Amino acid sequence: MNAFVNEPRPRRPVAWHVRSAAGFVLGGLAAAGYVLWQLIVEQKLFLHTLLVERVGARGVPKLPVGYGNVLRLKLIMLVQQLTRNPEALKARQFHVYAAILGRLQKQGVRPAPPATIREYAAEEIDPRSFYREHVKRGVPCVIRGFQREGLERWTFAALAERYPDAVAQVLDLRDRRIRSVTLREAWADGRARYIPQQALLDQDPAFRAEFGIERSNRFFPVLGRPATPIACFLILGFGRGLNANFHCEESPNWYLAVSGSKRWTLVESEYSWLLYPAARGDGLRRFSEFRADAEGYPEDRARFPLAEYAPRIELELHPGDVLYFPAWMWHKTINLDAEGLGVTCRYVAPTVMSNRFFRALQMISPALWKSTVQVVAGAVRGDSGGLEEAGGFNEQEVSLY
Repeated sequence: MNAFVNEPRPRRPVAWHVRSAAGFVLGGLAAAGYVLWQLIVEQKLFLHTLLVERVGARGVPKLPVGYGNVLRLKLIMLVQQLTRNPEALKARQFHVYAAILGRLQKQGVRPAPPATIREYAAEEIDPRSFYREHVKRGVPCVIRGFQREGLERWTFAALAERYPDAVAQVLDLRDRRIRSVTLREAWADGRARYIPQQALLDQDPAFRAEFGIERSNRFFPVLGRPATPIACFLILGFGRGLNANFHCEESPNWYLAVSGSKRWTLVESEYSWLLYPAARGDGLRRFSEFRADAEGYPEDRARFPLAEYAPRIELELHPGDVLYFPAWMWHKTINLDAEGLGVTCRYVAPTVMSNRFFRALQMISPALWKSTVQVVAGAVRGDSGGLEEAGGFNEQEVSLY
């Protein structure tokens, strides 16, 4: 029997309710502990956040954007986030961007050609080496041929047939709003009304087990034991040429290509100001203000000239390959085939701190508390019921897709 058939919900045992209540309490404590640790240790009561120019990892080369320019951009973005008005001080913000451009040109900085990424065959790297060389240091890499079996089962059509009632998030083209529909509906629609976005794998054990997540967990050990990701999603890239805009999130990302090929562009968080980060949404992730073309540059290059100065990494990912990149690394994709499905797992693992400023903006967002409580409660309870419609999307961000 399919795990998602709509049947009357069975009566929950008392133990389930006890675990659920305990989970919400622990979730609140976890969120409070995270914010307290961030505030005192990482943010230095926000002094480190506001007064230090660098936002990326120390090993990433800096560009001479100017300390004063960075400070002004931080203050403007903070005002935009606090007022929930992403257009506040926009003219002043672009005046600062123009000052950065003039500074780069005056110092003879030229746009760098795209760089390549470190690649391994699956048998060339073990979990311990991967963790030491890439997770702890925040260095992206690709593992080619990580998954060689079961790929033929992982097409949109096949998954929609096996899990027809799994809940997926889609962008409704009629009103540009995010909605939740079943995989069956998303597949049958054929992009006429919906642009499929993602489906939470944790909504059912069978759905999650389909992709062998446990094998990936060994690459993110905590205290010597495989870690469990805080969330796993099936990314539903549907349609050749589907172009996902530049964005970044707070967690290290392990992406397994499932079906179809994609071209990826990565940019280190240190160069965030060159990508015009938008103060939209709930702060749990960031988008660029501009729409990127197929090559990863702004469609309106005259309005967003700094993007050409952001050093980038370019690569193609094919079914069975894995891409790892650290927290807050900017990324965009474009589908090279009719569909480009992938599984992304977000882990919490000891690593170099990146982009304290974006993390500080998270701390003033109620969404951080809500998501932390939900995830911890589901882990304590032993299921993720109620999280299937959660995906980190925010209506204010839709205009940037």
